Formats: sequence, C-alpha cells, structure tokens
Amino acid sequence: MQAWLIHDGSASAPLSGENTALAAQDLSEQVLIDLIGDWLGPRPTLVLISGKTKAQVRPVPAVPNELHPVRFSVADARVRAYGLPGLAQSSPPDLMHSDATRIAGFLSLNQGWDGVICQPGVYTSWAQISAGEIVSFQTFLSGEMARLLAPTLSLPDITTQTDWATPAYSRALEDALARPERLATALNALRIGAPVQNVSKHDTQARLWGALVGAELAAARPYWLGQQLAVIGPADISNPYCEALKHQGVPVTVADADRMTLAGLALARRLIT
Repeated sequence: MQAWLIHDGSASAPLSGENTALAAQDLSEQVLIDLIGDWLGPRPTLVLISGKTKAQVRPVPAVPNELHPVRFSVADARVRAYGLPGLAQSSPPDLMHSDATRIAGFLSLNQGWDGVICQPGVYTSWAQISAGEIVSFQTFLSGEMARLLAPTLSLPDITTQTDWATPAYSRALEDALARPERLATALNALRIGAPVQNVSKHDTQARLWGALVGAELAAARPYWLGQQLAVIGPADISNPYCEALKHQGVPVTVADADRMTLAGLALARRLIT
C-alpha cells in the first residue's frame, strides 16, 4: 500500500505500508489511519483510495477515465473517504482494482491510444484498450507463484535479479512458450536442479521466471501478438516481462507505475463535486 500527500498540484514522496486485511477483500481502516495520520488535521481531509474498497465494481466494457469515486463512511472524522470502483468481467471471470486507476492515468497522458496494457505484479493483468474503453482483461498469478516457490528453491526476492538477458532465462522462456503444458515438469526440474546439476541460484531464479513468464505469454498470446503494447509496473517486476517481449520482437512502451497512479487519481479527483 502506498500513499501520497497531494497539495497545490504537487505530490509528496510516497509512504508505504502493508494492508493486513487482504483476506477480507477490503482496506483496513486502521492501517490507513496509521499510515497517513500525520497528514490529517482537525478539518476533514479528502482521501482517494484506489484498490479493494467498499466501492462496487463495474462491468466491462468500461471507460476507466469515467469511473466516479464513491463516498463511504469511516469512523475517523478527520477523513472524507472516496473509493475508486474496480472492474468486473463475467467471462472469463475476473476482477481488476487499482490497475484500472493506472490505466486511466496512462490514457489521460496518451490521448487516443489503442492497444494492450500489461501490468506486472503479484497479479499480472493484461487489458485490451479500444476507443478509450477497457474492453476485456485477463489476470495471471505468475508473480504470486514465484513468491510462493522461491523459499522452496532457496531463492531470494526477485529484486536481487538485475540481468534478464541471460541464456538460462531465454531457454526457459522459449521452452515454456513452446510447451506451456509442461510448466509443472519444468518447475520440478528446478526443484531437483541444484543438487543434481549444480545450478547456481542466479540461473535457478532466471529459469523460474522464464518458465512462469513463458507460460503466461503463451496463454496471453492474443493480447500481445500484433498489438501495440504498454507495460506499467515497478522496474524489478516489469523487466523480465519486457525482456521476454523483446525476445519475441514485440516493441513495448514502458510507463512508470507511480506516475500513472497519480495521473489516475488526479482524474478521479476532478470527478468529485
């Protein structure tokens, strides 16, 4: 969770915190107050919240720049809270929350842009954009799978990896793209690789992400093949995706996640009367 104090058109450096209420599919009010309490004064402060909130989701297709924030009550009288609606899709069933805010910010800075926006993270979303609308989207758990598998493979966090243009990553990527149905076998090979083949942790991490991203790209092929593509996300988690797409000869526009979030929040603020 990140928070910015925005005043006179300028944003502070972000504060970071952890939402402990994810299991409840909602934002923990206490965690929010703990994070931004020093910014609150005696008069109510407008707080815009993008993510899992009490605001209802809207069905796609939807124009992300027109998702009106919804007022909801909080116990702390110093807060006037609004939640930005997320998006829902019935087939295949899917949900999108803060990604929609970043898409709105991207489209506000790139007028008339059509194509596909990929947002790597714990959950990676691919959204098809046409005429300013999110037409459809698809979400993958590749990042979450990597996080869960890393301890089993005695691997550090992905942020320790900086070079993805390696033979180990490329081979694992190509193998998973060609035969995504063998992903579970590839992951098992990683599990036994170190003691049997003396594979370094660096190469094991590259092979893990190559297998997961390759299988994801195989499933998301209609979203990136022949499309104009933008990637929005932190560099550490976006880099393996950008390298994989480059490997496929796909040109990518890379956008900063924080900047797109702030642009989306600014749009939402203007919708509040």
